[in-house]
Amino acid sequence: MDTKTRLLMMYRGFNASEKLIALNITIFTIMVIFNAFFRSIYGTPPTFFYEYFAIPKDLGELLVKPWTIVTYAFIHADFFHVIFNCIGLYFTGKIFYNFFTEKQFITVYAYGIFAGAVLFLIAYNVLPAFAEQRAVLMGASAAVLAIMAAGATYAPNLIVNLFGVLPVKYWILAILLMISYIAAIGQGSNEGGHFAHIGGALIGYLFVKQLQKGNDIGIGFERFWDKLVAFFTPKKKSPLKTVYKNKETKRSTTKKTTQTTSEKQRKIDAILDKISKSGYESLTKAEKDFLFKAGKDN
Repeated sequence: MDTKTRLLMMYRGFNASEKLIALNITIFTIMVIFNAFFRSIYGTPPTFFYEYFAIPKDLGELLVKPWTIVTYAFIHADFFHVIFNCIGLYFTGKIFYNFFTEKQFITVYAYGIFAGAVLFLIAYNVLPAFAEQRAVLMGASAAVLAIMAAGATYAPNLIVNLFGVLPVKYWILAILLMISYIAAIGQGSNEGGHFAHIGGALIGYLFVKQLQKGNDIGIGFERFWDKLVAFFTPKKKSPLKTVYKNKETKRSTTKKTTQTTSEKQRKIDAILDKISKSGYESLTKAEKDFLFKAGKDN
């Protein structure tokens, strides 16, 4: 099996949080390479990614670049920015998956992106102290905080080991982070980001509280996501072939082909399920070979 196929199979075995981590690191790597080439040619740092993918605080500029309300969450300012967000996403995601589904993870993450953007825009367009400042918002922090707040709201007494050694209740950790973000507002450092953090945490809290009351505020987004995934999923070609024989022979051939295809698909599904639970490396050589051959046949 070639490296490309192996990587693709491993990626398919990732859950949503792991895929997002891989995506954020990949995008940041592309940015770093692009910026290095740009500086070596022009001698100045480029602003391309920040101008076209970070969300601006000016509403008129936002109308011209509406995609930034999503793309801002996938670009980061520097190495530590992306690494801390990815580490946070990994651990908060692991806790989240103990209580919620993958669709709910995607929903809360998306809501965190939008909520962070909204609170950032409100702060920089309504509050007098920030109205005259020029600012852009970037990074996945608001979405990560939404995941964390959802987990801490659902399981507040869950014990987590801070720095691997200090046991603390999950709700206390979430509250301490929120206090730190609120306290940092007005101090002149990453204030737009702190507003976004608070927005993300609030929507994570609200999502779980409404769910506990029997009101799933994420159901609309989940339906939209299902349609979006279906739209970009390639339609499989029918394995059935037309054979010009008598009706009895034709029926027999179709039935046999359908059974064979069904058995093959069941085996593929079982292998993919094994990957999702234990990773690609848990497969036997026979299973890897079968999956590779099935991919080529399709």
